[in-house]
Amino acid sequence: MIYPMAAMVLLTFAVALTMLRARIRAVKQHQVPLGYFKTYHLPPDQLPEAMVLTQRCYNNLLEIPPLFYAACLAAMVTGLTGPTMLLLAWLYVGLRALQAIIHLTRNKVIWRMRVFLLSNVCLVGMWILLVLQQAF
Repeated sequence: MIYPMAAMVLLTFAVALTMLRARIRAVKQHQVPLGYFKTYHLPPDQLPEAMVLTQRCYNNLLEIPPLFYAACLAAMVTGLTGPTMLLLAWLYVGLRALQAIIHLTRNKVIWRMRVFLLSNVCLVGMWILLVLQQAF
């Protein structure tokens, strides 16, 4: 389970780096003053789209994935690291990576939403397996 977690961490850092590059580019092109980053006091409609997209994508990777990390750790502690749990974990990571790619490239909302929902089905499946293991 450590490898899917490590892959998720790598994805998060990759998006963070993409976000940093978008911010640096925005400052260098005088689209955003450097002082903006002291208070983040500009409405999103006054920011470059690349900055908003990368920030939102990064935030997405900090919202629900903690439940993934918790499920992976719980699986490791309880010994529920068999093929089904591992498959669900890798599917979750792959789908979240695909969602990030969609978000940062073509940003087709309907596809992004479908991939997001599928990733959450995997995560719910992980938690169902964990609960069922404890119940029986």
